[in-house]
Amino acid sequence: MVDAETIANCGFDLQVNKIRRFQVRSDDIFIVTYPKSGTTWMKELVPLVINGGDIDSIKDTPPDARVPHLEFTVSDDPLLKHLQATLGVNEDFDLNKMVSPRTIVSHLEAKYLPQQIEEKKCKVIYVSRNPKDVAVSCFHFVQAVTSSRSSPGYESFSAFLLDFISAKNDAQCVIYGGSLWKDHVLHWWSRRHDSNVLFMFYEDMKQDLIGNIRKVAEFLEVKLDDNVVDKIADHCSFDSMKKNPMALKSDYCSQRLKVNPTQDSPFVRKGKVGGWKNYFTVADNELFDSLYKVWIKDSDLKMQFDLP
Repeated sequence: MVDAETIANCGFDLQVNKIRRFQVRSDDIFIVTYPKSGTTWMKELVPLVINGGDIDSIKDTPPDARVPHLEFTVSDDPLLKHLQATLGVNEDFDLNKMVSPRTIVSHLEAKYLPQQIEEKKCKVIYVSRNPKDVAVSCFHFVQAVTSSRSSPGYESFSAFLLDFISAKNDAQCVIYGGSLWKDHVLHWWSRRHDSNVLFMFYEDMKQDLIGNIRKVAEFLEVKLDDNVVDKIADHCSFDSMKKNPMALKSDYCSQRLKVNPTQDSPFVRKGKVGGWKNYFTVADNELFDSLYKVWIKDSDLKMQFDLP
């Protein structure tokens, strides 16, 4: 995610056609998420599944260099190139020169993704998270970004929630690619039975990380023994991620957001399921629930808003 001011200056909309025409490879793996839905988590997990749990091979490489962000790396805008540099990606990085199989991440809604994903049936891992916790996580990210620009930010979570519900993009709001949560998630839910799509729940990963690592490995057609799965699970546990300077995106937090990533990282914060209860007022919850019922009225999607 990047802030609206940066995207506005970069003319993000002008890049859509370029992204749509991007040449994919049949063995590409795309991690697709709505912002703040477990993206950093999956970017750490997938490379380890592919390389058989070899942590040493990734520990010194920033996640955004291992798993580049499609919206940043396909763009030729110098401002986005500079921004990705703070995420540990060289400004001259060329996605086309990556060794296969490439793993690429995107927050874009399906209609904005490369057309060849469908034509070549690339594997897509979609991670969903209940929208109340997503809203809270987005709120903290927005506040960190606005604080780094000495902007006022939102006076309250309730004020932010109104913009989140409408995916409003203004001077202090996070860009959601102009997409509503429901449109983003429901598209991939409807595609969950496609052979090249793995639809995952953040909440399931919290409850059974080992089982979900096995699910990813099976989808990617990688055989892992139990010891390797346990090793990956330990490395990708929340406690380990909170201590991992690469996962915390230390340079971005310290240089751009001007916060201490070990205390204030918006990339690996609390990761709780049900943390929304500490932010939603009764009125917020009533409003959100009424809208949510409308969003999913024609779908059998069931999200977990809390864990037992």
